[in-house]
Amino acid sequence: MIFSSLLNSRNETTDLRNSSSWFVKMFGHEASSGERVTVNSALGVPTVFRCINIRANAIAMLPFQTFKRTNKGRERDRNHAVAKLLERQPNPYQGPFKFKHLAETHRNLWGNAYINIEWGVDGKPKALWLLNPSVTEPYLDIDTNFLWYLTTLPNGEQVKIPYHDIIHLTTLSTDGLKGKTPIQIARESIGSSQAAQKFKGKFFKHGAVNSGFLKIPGMLNKEAKEKIRDEWEKANTGIDNAQRVAILDAGLEFQSLSMPLKDAQFIEAMRFDRAEIANIYDIPLHMVNELDRATYSNIEQENLSFLQNTINPSLVQYQEEFANKLFTEREQSKYYINVNLDMILRADTKTRGEFYKIMLDKGVYSINEVRELEERNAIEGGDTHRVDLNHVNIEIADEYQLARAGFKGGEED
Repeated sequence: MIFSSLLNSRNETTDLRNSSSWFVKMFGHEASSGERVTVNSALGVPTVFRCINIRANAIAMLPFQTFKRTNKGRERDRNHAVAKLLERQPNPYQGPFKFKHLAETHRNLWGNAYINIEWGVDGKPKALWLLNPSVTEPYLDIDTNFLWYLTTLPNGEQVKIPYHDIIHLTTLSTDGLKGKTPIQIARESIGSSQAAQKFKGKFFKHGAVNSGFLKIPGMLNKEAKEKIRDEWEKANTGIDNAQRVAILDAGLEFQSLSMPLKDAQFIEAMRFDRAEIANIYDIPLHMVNELDRATYSNIEQENLSFLQNTINPSLVQYQEEFANKLFTEREQSKYYINVNLDMILRADTKTRGEFYKIMLDKGVYSINEVRELEERNAIEGGDTHRVDLNHVNIEIADEYQLARAGFKGGEED
């Protein structure tokens, strides 16, 4: 498998023949703040890193399970080739969590995640390999109307892969072929955040003292001015000199300028950038440490909204794309992939207990199904579904109710 070598490569390659693509990938887009915004520089912004990690963790922690449709409904199939890939080992180097985490990271950084399917001799999927999204592009041949994916190997060789061998996950798309990178959309907020971080770094590098100017009686030449400035900075700037008392002699007088780190507009600007980045990634503000107006009730509602409006749409895309590409056309009528949300919905012990009681009383869950959710061993007789009429077997509930009313077989005794 030629793509196995992608995991062993430390250097990203780019097609230098496409000068426009190469320039953007190497140097990024320039924001109005003057900062170059690239994928790597954007990850240096804590809010971007946190938003991407939140989304990647939410997807990666959920089990992707394979089900088979039966006459009685459905049953879990743990032995299908697709189940083995998604639940045990997508490829020899990655477990399911790392694989899904990286796929979602690619999707939210580059707007696209490309997964190459390695097929076995039996026609079943054998392994799943994530391609480098910075050097992979979809290409539609207008003469044949056939979709290819062009990618560059670590040795610089370019290859093309047919669409049926690629699982392509996207963010918002305007052409149906390629997703828009959120980094490009958010570059103004990311750029100003990068600039603010650099400003803070320089502030502390030059000391927790204000910018300002020295008043000196008389006229000085250029060399004398540079000498006085150097001596002042040496004695009064830097973290080690912070909060120390400055000594002025020879008629020197220091005139301080305002401290922007305490300025309300500076702080609000940083909060605005944080909120804008979180908004683009559909992340509730309390998840990026904006807790000023948070309460328990609205956090609970925002968490539910995060699951319904942010995670669920992504999961639908995962389920559809994986099923369409990994199952044969014949298998698609029998098999499907479902993401188990129990882990992300898992509540505290008291709430879970109340939920299980309701589901048991209504006959929705059996005792063994509850025990499985709690990772407990099954018990004998625990597969029977019961209802709350003194927990009788659901199959004889009607007969039991008639017996209590004094009837037997539809006639009164």
